[in-house]
Amino acid sequence: MMCLLFPSFQIGIIGGSGLSDPNILEGGTEKSFKTPYGDPSDVLIFGKIKNIDCVLLARHGRKHSIMPSNVNYRANIWALREAGCTHIIASTATGSLREDIPPGCFVILDSFIDRTRVRAQTFYDGAPGSPQGVCHLPMEPAFCPDTRQLLVDSAKELGLKFRPTGTCVAIEGPRYSSLAESHMFISWGGHVINMTTVPEVVLAKEAGLCYAAVAMATDYDCWQEKGKGVCVSDVLKTFKENAEKVIQLFTHVVPKIAEKDWDSTIDALKATVESNIMLPH
Repeated sequence: MMCLLFPSFQIGIIGGSGLSDPNILEGGTEKSFKTPYGDPSDVLIFGKIKNIDCVLLARHGRKHSIMPSNVNYRANIWALREAGCTHIIASTATGSLREDIPPGCFVILDSFIDRTRVRAQTFYDGAPGSPQGVCHLPMEPAFCPDTRQLLVDSAKELGLKFRPTGTCVAIEGPRYSSLAESHMFISWGGHVINMTTVPEVVLAKEAGLCYAAVAMATDYDCWQEKGKGVCVSDVLKTFKENAEKVIQLFTHVVPKIAEKDWDSTIDALKATVESNIMLPH
């Protein structure tokens, strides 16, 4: 049976669309990983931010060649955990479902609505080599509250335009929403919409990692009928224009994470997982 132990303290960074530049790290070196769930999206890049050990992974691959449904989320999270990460901070491009979340605004996510359909959401799937049992994982809080708070504090200190909480609707993709779907997601209480938060956040918690995500609004979803609609070129343009702010936020928060004592938080995460595993009998 595989065990979920942490070999060392490192901070994992998962870069989404427009944010997988290895130059965010000092002295970056590449390493390939094999996992029981297949290969991660790309090599892991090890380096430092302000002398703190970090590991960078491009969610869609460095050439952005992997569509959202085909990202091997389990391999990505498993590889980062095996690399010694105790934390993951992730960036994600999102469409805005609210007038007061304009393109370029950040949202520090605190919950999600899952509309995906075909993605593996657990390591405990009964396959050979996987952990034993079935994990009925509680998902409140969905994101690590302490890591989230450090991102909120950092965004305030940097004077960034951001919202400190927000619910992300995760859709299967790769298509965008219909108008009716967009209005439905708003009525459900969604703030932003993307294609990657689930199952990434679920698997990170199941692996006992302190996970937090920064969503950047790149466009208004199609509910804003006065707009010209969603298109990939506008999404990437907005993300590129604001990628430096994401990097600034991550480089600011990394030392804050490193200086905090996380033993009790990590122990509590591990206990949450272990107490919700139903073993075969």
